[in-house]
Amino acid sequence: MVLPWAATALITVLSQTPARSTPPPQPPTVQTVAPSAAPENPFTHLLPHLGRDLQALGTVENGGIIAAGGIFALVFKNNNDARTHIWVLTQDPSSSLASAGNFIGNGSTQGGAALVVWLAGYGAKNARVETTGANLIRAQLLNGLLTQGLKYAVRRDRPNGGTHSFPSGHTSATFATAAVIEHDYGVAAALPVYALGGLVGWSRVRSNHHWLSDVAFGAALGIVSGRAGSHDSPRAWIVTPVKTPGGAALYVIRR
Repeated sequence: MVLPWAATALITVLSQTPARSTPPPQPPTVQTVAPSAAPENPFTHLLPHLGRDLQALGTVENGGIIAAGGIFALVFKNNNDARTHIWVLTQDPSSSLASAGNFIGNGSTQGGAALVVWLAGYGAKNARVETTGANLIRAQLLNGLLTQGLKYAVRRDRPNGGTHSFPSGHTSATFATAAVIEHDYGVAAALPVYALGGLVGWSRVRSNHHWLSDVAFGAALGIVSGRAGSHDSPRAWIVTPVKTPGGAALYVIRR
């Protein structure tokens, strides 16, 4: 009698569907950001970069910046250039601060600094620094072409009797650098460079090399050159929505 009952019990146990075990909770899926591709060499890709940067000038924002610079330059020309020049003539010609500003804004200084940044990033295989250096080189090249083109087109005399005054190349070069820094690292990082641009502009007026209106338009021209020279590089912040098992999350990543 035991055997039939044992067989019945075994069949009953084997015929039952085993309970499914609850899988362990999965950790939230974190979306990783792929490393940036190596930036294009600013020298071997010189002409393609220049062509793209010239096209990038034609934006509403850049048009507004240039228009504002032109308005300020016109106002200063009609109301402030002569009075500022008279003030400069009453000052001691030697000024260590103006000399420092003239050196900082020199095209060789700004271009050399851009090359140093690019070489540092290239040598250290740091794509971010290398990209910034490439953007700075592109911005300085574009700014130089635009500034020199306007100088020869306008042919305005300098307050000290020289030629090719409008716009201020020292000012535009420094503001081009500031605009690239703002694009790559944010406004806070760029504020000291913009302040340097203001010092350079003041130095050009203080040393009697430029009219105030030259500096005003040079600043605007430099900003749009820096914006165009870095237009196709990723910005400093990446915001990425991520799906999680319980809902969603928003990752804000600083490059």
